[in-house]
Amino acid sequence: MSQHARLLRIAFAIGAITDALALGPMLSPALARLMWGFEDQSVTYRYAMGYGAALMLGWTLLLLWAYQRPIERKVVALLTNAVIVGLIAAEVNAVLGGAVAIERMVPTWVLQAVLLTLFAAAYHYQPGRASVATPA
Repeated sequence: MSQHARLLRIAFAIGAITDALALGPMLSPALARLMWGFEDQSVTYRYAMGYGAALMLGWTLLLLWAYQRPIERKVVALLTNAVIVGLIAAEVNAVLGGAVAIERMVPTWVLQAVLLTLFAAAYHYQPGRASVATPA
């Protein structure tokens, strides 16, 4: 297996694990309260979280599918970064709107920054490119 395929597989596996873990607070109001400080238990809240959880599960499965043939499905890494950016935008909106305290989001944003970097590096990997300039 090539280095590029290995890097993509690592990104896809870490992404799938992260997404699977994200299902916890989406499906459990107790975990959402612990992580985000949410007290809302309304039918509307559960409906919205259920919708989001279905999409999160679907993306988890997509990442596992991409893991099977990483080179030919590498575009999933690029698409995943688009999803992460969308999640960050929603989170920033929630913080600015007062729904979530910023200190509760910082760990998530750190994780997302790592994931963005990992998926971008895996997608753009070019074997044989020198990363250090040679003296003239």
